Amino acid sequence: MLAAEKQKERENVRTDKNKLRCSGSAASQEGSTQVVFIGVALIVAALVIFGFLFFSHSSGDSSSVKDGSSDNSSAQTQTDSATQTEPAKSEPQQTKKQTQAAVSEKTTTIKKVSEPASQISVHFIDCGQGDATLVISNGEAMLIDSGERDDSDKVIKYIKEQGVKDLKYVIVTHPHTDHMGEMPDILKAFRTENFIMPKVPDSMVPTIMRYEKMLKQVKAQGLDITWSKDDTFTLGNAQVKTFTPKKQQEDLNNYSTLVKISCGASSFLITGDCERAEEEDILSQKFDLSAKVLKIAHHGSYKASSYEFLEAVRPEYAVISCGKDNDYGHPHEPALKRIRKKVANLFITKDNGNIVFTSDGKTLGVTKQRG
Repeated sequence: MLAAEKQKERENVRTDKNKLRCSGSAASQEGSTQVVFIGVALIVAALVIFGFLFFSHSSGDSSSVKDGSSDNSSAQTQTDSATQTEPAKSEPQQTKKQTQAAVSEKTTTIKKVSEPASQISVHFIDCGQGDATLVISNGEAMLIDSGERDDSDKVIKYIKEQGVKDLKYVIVTHPHTDHMGEMPDILKAFRTENFIMPKVPDSMVPTIMRYEKMLKQVKAQGLDITWSKDDTFTLGNAQVKTFTPKKQQEDLNNYSTLVKISCGASSFLITGDCERAEEEDILSQKFDLSAKVLKIAHHGSYKASSYEFLEAVRPEYAVISCGKDNDYGHPHEPALKRIRKKVANLFITKDNGNIVFTSDGKTLGVTKQRG
């Protein structure tokens, strides 16, 4: 009995062990399935996150390229001329604003660069025994006197070499041939807007052929003669003033029109053949004659450039226009002594050639062109 019970008990133990083994195997299989499922879920989640990050990064890169393209477009716009095309309507509003701002900024820059500085050049042309002064300011030109008649057209060639095509003003200081002899040919060569000369007494009106030809050419250009007076007008960035004598004079030289040109801190006084009688007349009218550069009157004659006149002008530079070995002996030594006492820098065309002053309105430069 006891043996049978023990045998049964052993079988029950085996049965329980088998059940435990089956239960453990099932549990193990169920656990493995759960691990696999979790692993797959993690992999899917990782792929989703990676894909999201990848596409977000790609989208960001695309935006950067577009911005860069817009920047390049703006840079290209800035290098183009002031005439610009409108940005395409498909561009984002911000890109349009940036492009428009770039265009506006470039246009402003061009405007600043293209705005002319206050500049002037005054050319005392070496025309032999005569006077010829060319003034250029901001593209506008004025000629004061022309020198004697010259078959080589030296003055005309010189004016053309400066790029001048039109003369806004032509002034004849007085009708002597060494100041207006070449004028008929100059008026033919250049379109002229204004012609100015002094009105002299009938008894002093020249009867020579060159004077008559000059008047005919003035008429041929459709110009009216403007008789000299105390006046002010502009030439480019420069202000021009003309001064005239009031008293009756005995010499045609003393009807010379004086011309003062001012541009910023630089100023020039052109005096024709004004002698002492006219100097006294001009001084009595209390004009502001001060100038940095004085064109010495009457080719350096002893009859001109009195101490009183030089003190009124107070020039730093003086220019004498005269020809080599001229018959008049200009410049005269008495005049040179007075000039050298009052003026630090003296230039003479017969020695130095063309004398050219340039100024930006502040500084003044001078060059001598022996040619």
